Amino acid sequence: MKDFFSAFLALFIPILLIGQNSLKVDYKYAPDWYATSICFPDDTHKTLVGPLGQLLYDYGKGGFFRVSSKTGFSTVIQILPDEQMKFESQKLFSAKVPIVENHGNFDQLEIKQEFFAYSSKNLNEYGKKDNWEARKTAPREDIILSHITNNSSQTKSFEPLAIINSKHSVSVEGKIATITDSLKIKKRLIFSSDVTNVRQNLGDDKTLILLEPVVLAPGETKVIAAIYDNGIKSTLTKKLVDNPESTIVELLNARTQSISYWENESSVPFGHITIPDQQIQDLITSSLRNIWQAREIFEGKYSFQVGPTVYRGLWIVDGAFILEAATMVDKGADARDGLAYMLSFQEPNGKFGKMEPNYWKENGIVLWACVRHAMLTQDKEWLKSIWPKLSKTVDFIKEMRQMSYENDLDLDDGLIPPGQIDGGLLGADDKGEYTNTYWNLMGLKAIIGAADWIGEKADVKAWQKEYDDFYTTFLKAAERDMAVDTYGNKYLPVTMDPKYHSLPQRAQWAFCQAVYPGQLFDQDDLLAKGNMDMLNTTLQEGMVMGTGWIVDGIWNYFASFYGHASLWMGDAERAVQSLYSFANHASPLLTWREEHNPRDLPRHFVGDMPHNWASAEFIRLAVHLLAIDRGNELHLFEGLPKEWVKADMVTALDQISTPFGKLTFSLKVNQSGDSAILKIDKLSDSSCDKIVVHLGSWTTENKSEVIEFDPSKSHELYIKIK
Repeated sequence: MKDFFSAFLALFIPILLIGQNSLKVDYKYAPDWYATSICFPDDTHKTLVGPLGQLLYDYGKGGFFRVSSKTGFSTVIQILPDEQMKFESQKLFSAKVPIVENHGNFDQLEIKQEFFAYSSKNLNEYGKKDNWEARKTAPREDIILSHITNNSSQTKSFEPLAIINSKHSVSVEGKIATITDSLKIKKRLIFSSDVTNVRQNLGDDKTLILLEPVVLAPGETKVIAAIYDNGIKSTLTKKLVDNPESTIVELLNARTQSISYWENESSVPFGHITIPDQQIQDLITSSLRNIWQAREIFEGKYSFQVGPTVYRGLWIVDGAFILEAATMVDKGADARDGLAYMLSFQEPNGKFGKMEPNYWKENGIVLWACVRHAMLTQDKEWLKSIWPKLSKTVDFIKEMRQMSYENDLDLDDGLIPPGQIDGGLLGADDKGEYTNTYWNLMGLKAIIGAADWIGEKADVKAWQKEYDDFYTTFLKAAERDMAVDTYGNKYLPVTMDPKYHSLPQRAQWAFCQAVYPGQLFDQDDLLAKGNMDMLNTTLQEGMVMGTGWIVDGIWNYFASFYGHASLWMGDAERAVQSLYSFANHASPLLTWREEHNPRDLPRHFVGDMPHNWASAEFIRLAVHLLAIDRGNELHLFEGLPKEWVKADMVTALDQISTPFGKLTFSLKVNQSGDSAILKIDKLSDSSCDKIVVHLGSWTTENKSEVIEFDPSKSHELYIKIK
C-alpha cells in the first residue's frame, strides 16, 4: 500500500504543482527589500537605490544593509522632504530608463522623489570604449529631485532632512556635506536649501542634517534638490551652491537629458526581442540594461560582471552565460572582449581555476563558452586562433581524470577529483561529487563538435575516444550512486557517498545544465527523467525549493536552469510556467536577488542585486522558448504560450544569433485573434537541415503538430488559430 501511495504522489504532485502559477506577472513573490541600479553602461560608479530611496555606496566590509554578516554598504544616504512622510510606492520611469521614482505623502502634501545618474561633462560618452580612461577623471553626479505639492486649501510647511550613515568621516559646511572615504577621496552631498542644524550624537556613524523649512501656498509645487558627486568638482555642483533656484531648472533639464540618453542608447542591444506580454518585455529590457550597467572596462576590454556589489567582477560560470546572452542579441564583438578577458586567466598547463584551485568545472565551462560563442558568431577563424589554448585545457581534463586514480577516494576513479560543488553545497577532498564531472563532460563534448566543425579531424578522433571512456565511466558510477526520493523517483544525488547526501534537489544546477546546454542526455534517458521527476516534486511559488544556499529558500534564476532542462526534455508547458514564476520573483523595479526565502518565511538574502546571471538567464529562457537549435535543426515556438497569440499581438525576434546565422521572424495575430501571419527570413548557414515550426502548443489540440521549412529560403505562412 505504501509503494502504491508513493507512486500515486509521484504522479499526482507534478500535475498539481504545474497548474499553480497562472501566466500573469504581478511580482507577487518579490523580495521585500531590494536594490536598483541607476548608473550608466560601463560606469565605474555603481550607484544603487533602496526601496525607500536610500542611496547605497561603497560596498565593502563592515558596512550597512548587509547582504551577509561580513559585507555591506559603507555609506547610505537618504533625503526626506520631511521626517514624517509616509512612503507609498516606488517605480521606474520605464524599463529602459533607470530613473527611480518614490511616491509618498505628508499632511496633504504629495511627494515625488526622483533619483538618477548624470555626468555634466561627458554624458553621451558612456557605453563607448575609446574614452574609458578619461571618464575616470570626469565629474559624475547622482541627482535627487524632491517635488512637493500642496494639495490642500491651506498654507503648509515641511522640514527637509538628510540622513547620512557612513563609516567614513562626515563634515558639514554651508550647503555641503563632505564624506572622505578610506582612499581620501572627498565626495560631496550638496543641497539646494540652507543647513540649519547638524546632529552627530545619535549613535555610531550617523549624521542628521536639517535643512531650512519650506513653506508652500495652496496648490503650489516646489522642488528641493541634492547632488552627490564623485569628488570631482563640476560647474553644476558649484551652481547649486551659488544659485540654487536657477540651478534646479538645469537639474530638471539634466533629467530630460538622462531620459533622452537612455531612450536613444545604442550600446545596449534593445529591440531584438518583442514579446506581447508587456511585463515579460519590460523584464527583458531591464535585464539587458542591467547587464550593461554592471559591465566595466579593464585594460581596454569589456568585462561583463554579475553585479555591482558582492559579485562585481568576472565569475567564469556566471560570465559564460552572460556572454552567451550578449552574443545572442547581436553583441558578439562585445562578448569577444569578455572571452579574451576570461581566457587571460588560463594557467600554463591549460587549467582554469579563477574562483578556487579545485573549481575544476571552470575548464569545461570555458571550452563550452568559447565553442558556443564561435558558433553563434559563425567565426571559425577566431576559434582556430584560440585552438592551442583550448587544446591545452582538453589535456588538463585528461590530467584531472588521471588525478582521480591517484587520490585516496575510489568513488571518483576515472571521473574528476572532488572539487568545489557550489550552488548549495560545499566541496571537500573526500567528497566525491558530480558537478565537476558534468561540466567537464559538457566541455569535452562541445570541443569535439567544434573540432569537427573546423576540420581538426585528428582531434576529433583522439578526443572522442577520451569522451566515450569518460562518459561510460560516468554512467557506471551514476548507476552505482542512484537514490530514491520520498515519492519513489529514482535520481542521481550530487554527492556520491550517502553520508554526504542532502535534500535530493540540493545543488542540482549542474545536472540541469548537463541536460541543456550540455545535451548529455537523450529525451528518454532514465537518469535525466528521474532527476527531472524529482525536481518536479519540490516546487513552491512555481520554483524549485531548497536547491541553493538557503535550504528553505528559492534560487531565483535556477528557474531558467530548470526551465531549459524541461524544454529540452519535451515539457514546454513546464518551461513556460518556469519563466513566469521567475518573473514573479523579480522586484517591482525589474531586477532579481540571487536567493531569498518564499513569502511564508522571514526573508533572508544571498548574493548580489541586481544579479545579472539572473538577467542573462531570463533573456536566454525567453528566447529559447521561441527558438532553440537541436542538432542541425532550428525549432521555433516549442514554448510559445497561447497567451501570446491573442488579437493584435506580435511576437518577434530580430537578428538573434544562432549556430545557423542570424534569425529574424515575426508572428502577427490579426484583429479578430483567429489567424496569424508568420514571416521567417532565410538563414545564412547551409548546415541547418530544416526549420521546424511547432504549432501544437498554441494552434491545435494536437501537441505534436509541426511544419518543416527550407532554411535557405524566406517564408510567409498564414496560420489558423483555434
